Amino acid sequence: MKAAVLKKLGTTPVLKDVDEPQIENSQQQIIDVKAAPVKPLDRLMTMKSFYAAYSDLPAIVGTDGAGILKDGTRVYAQGITGMFAEKAIIEKDAYTVLPENLDFATAAALPNAVQGSVLPLRLRGNIQKGSTILINGATGFTGQLAVQAARHFGAKSIIATGRDERRLQGLKQLGADKIISLTQSKEKISKALKEILDESAVDIVTDYF
Repeated sequence: MKAAVLKKLGTTPVLKDVDEPQIENSQQQIIDVKAAPVKPLDRLMTMKSFYAAYSDLPAIVGTDGAGILKDGTRVYAQGITGMFAEKAIIEKDAYTVLPENLDFATAAALPNAVQGSVLPLRLRGNIQKGSTILINGATGFTGQLAVQAARHFGAKSIIATGRDERRLQGLKQLGADKIISLTQSKEKISKALKEILDESAVDIVTDYF
């Protein structure tokens, strides 16, 4: 099978032909990987300075992903072996079954984005119905999810900022009440924010820049 293999810390993994992984006990199973996200953690683990860098090299990289089990079940899971591969080993009872209408790429990308959007709003921000939320840098994947999460939790007003004009306009359909383009001059950005703050105080700010 093909896999992304890290030969040396501080270098880029390379695509290689390697042997398929072999399960070692009854608590493990094989997953046919269909999509695996490249997260900041995955990059950090290839660096010499990172405390949890790969120690046993060469190593197949990738910590999680989405795929299909032997019985055809579509799942998301953390890998025991590297997930940037055609096949990987996961724990037998440690996975999330995917809805049929959720594609593999989205399923693989969602968990990290949820940690960066839903958890801060819910656990750290203690979002309440009627809250006013400012999401700075909302045009990225995590920012877009934060807009939808804020609406789901009952925010009264959601203000979204960003540089990607097309995505910024699209945030209105995802739940943003007001958008501010960060491609404007500092003066115009400040004026737009002041007008919004004059109407209502912001309860929670999330910043993805």
